[in-house]
Order: sequence, then structure tokens, then C-alpha cells
Amino acid sequence: MELSSKLLNESLNIYLGKRDKFYYLLVADKSVNRDNQLSELFGEEVKLQYFSPLNITEFIYCARFWKDKDSANRFVSKRSGTYQVKEMTREEFINSIPDKSSVDKLNDERYLKNLELRNQEIKYSKVWNEYRSKYKCISAYEKVKNPQYWLPCKDCGLIPLVWEFNNGRSTACGCGKNEYVHHSIHAESIMSYVTRNNGSALGYNSEELRMNWNQWVKTGQDVFAEQKRKNEKIW
Repeated sequence: MELSSKLLNESLNIYLGKRDKFYYLLVADKSVNRDNQLSELFGEEVKLQYFSPLNITEFIYCARFWKDKDSANRFVSKRSGTYQVKEMTREEFINSIPDKSSVDKLNDERYLKNLELRNQEIKYSKVWNEYRSKYKCISAYEKVKNPQYWLPCKDCGLIPLVWEFNNGRSTACGCGKNEYVHHSIHAESIMSYVTRNNGSALGYNSEELRMNWNQWVKTGQDVFAEQKRKNEKIW
């Protein structure tokens, strides 16, 4: 139990350490869209414009970034301009922020903040990639949201990664032979639920995978396997 507690703390620190996505605002008012359409028509370079606290900028490395989509959308709702919320992965963010030797606006406050954040993300990426190697699963599996509500695996001590898509929901941890043959807990997919309920998603439980995982950790019960034995049409 002591080992599991240490692993849990380690997992939480890594899960909660840094964001996985970066959100920014693309200026999308009529005049900008018109200019971009004309540029495309004449084969000219399309110059995108991004929101920055000081001014609109053509440089993505001077743009403001948000840690989650909801925060960005709330900000847009309070602004008078027209913006589109765009998403970047951590790798895309790192690649979008150049070194000082490659930029014109060395003293731009937002650029300097983004550069500092980029350097932090580079360090974290190394930590996460090393930690990620403990898991036996393909790259489609991602970190869970709110890992503090997921119990660590009772055998390997890791908080699981998850793969959730239209036709399936499953977990992966450090248990198994390799990335294709590994322990996994499942939950009914959204398409399975909708199919069983005449096209309606009303009542669909988005937390069911977490609940099934935690139940397996605490009792060894595989809830989804029992559901499938009772109803083969569930997937």
C-alpha cells in the first residue's frame, strides 16, 4: 500500500503538472476574412491574425494562450470582436515559439512569457515521455481528466490512460505483455448506447469508464464484462 501511495503521488504530479492542449484566438471578423480570401484568390500569402493583450498580432509566438477551451470561450463571449478558438498540442506549441535569435520582437512581453512557457513544456515533455513508457498501450491512449478521482491500478500502481471514441471506451496501465496485449477495463460506447436507445443519447453516463475502473480496483469486479454477458448487443 505504501508503494501504491508513492506511485499515486508521482502519477498525480505528472498528470497535473502541465497542460496537454493550448488554446488561442484567431481574429475572424469580416474584413480579415475578406482580405484572406483575396490573398488566396491571387495566390498571395494569407496572413493570419491572433489576439494578444497589447494588440492584434501576425505572430503566433506573441499571441495569448489559454489552458483550457472553456476559459478561452468565456473570454471571447465578453469581447466585442469576432474570434475563433483554436487548439494546439504541446508539440505544436513548442514548435511555434522560436528562440530569441529567430524573432523580431525580442522585448514583446507576451513573447517572453510564451518563450518561458515553451522551455517549461520542453522539460515536462521529457519527464512525461519517460513516464509514458511505463504504460503498455498504443499512442491513442491519453491521460484522464481529473486524475485525482481515478484510483491507481491495484497491480502496477499507475493511474490509467484512456482511449474514448465513438465505438469504444477502454483503459490501459502498466499491466500486460505489450502495447497490443494488455489489461483493460471497458465501458459502453456512445454509439452502442445511442443504438440501444432509438438514436437518443439522453442518460448516457460519460463517467462510466472511471466508475468501472474504480470498481475493478476496489473489488476486482469487471462491470462491463458482466453487462455484455447479459446483453450481447452492448459494445
